[in-house]
Amino acid sequence: MPRSPLAFLLFLCVSLLLAACSSTPKTPHGKPLMKDGRYSSSYDAFVADPQYRFTRDIWYHDERIRQAQTRNSKIVIHLKDQRGVLWVNGQPAMNFPVCTGRSTHETPRGKFSIIQKDADYRSRSYGSVFDASGLCVNSDATSSSRVPSGGKFIGAKMPLWMRIHGGIGLHVGTVFRDANSHGCIRVPVEACRILFDKCGMGTTVVVQE
Repeated sequence: MPRSPLAFLLFLCVSLLLAACSSTPKTPHGKPLMKDGRYSSSYDAFVADPQYRFTRDIWYHDERIRQAQTRNSKIVIHLKDQRGVLWVNGQPAMNFPVCTGRSTHETPRGKFSIIQKDADYRSRSYGSVFDASGLCVNSDATSSSRVPSGGKFIGAKMPLWMRIHGGIGLHVGTVFRDANSHGCIRVPVEACRILFDKCGMGTTVVVQE
């Protein structure tokens, strides 16, 4: 036991640090999986947690994400849980929250593939109407909304756009924990950046219950 107060304080700090580190579960790649302020020791534990349906946390595996390419990756969207999973070589690489279409604009189910990518895409169907002076007069407009003389319709921003079917695609957007979009699959920016960078034209996207 250290005899001086300073040495004892240092000994105590080191002991607490070592105890904290030894009690923190680690993933195979040495990084803790944060889950609602707690730690999860595995992907199965993350998914099995009672708060899984409601959390906004993003689970990821660094090494698998680094290996991701167009042909060895698959994105699966789970409508019931409002979660998406990036699979790489048959293993989960990232699990992230999504926001899909509300009951009046349901996201189509099925097997698709990425057919268009545009980092700065704007919607052709939904957006805002501005008058001739540039003042927004309708922030929840559609392309068929009335536009005042000299005004214009400007589509909503849909950054990191990945089209999969018709006017439906994955993109950065507000992610509620319930289905609330016009049919597209909204993804948090940090997860969408990984998908956009790693998944190319032809990457499979499955939308299922």
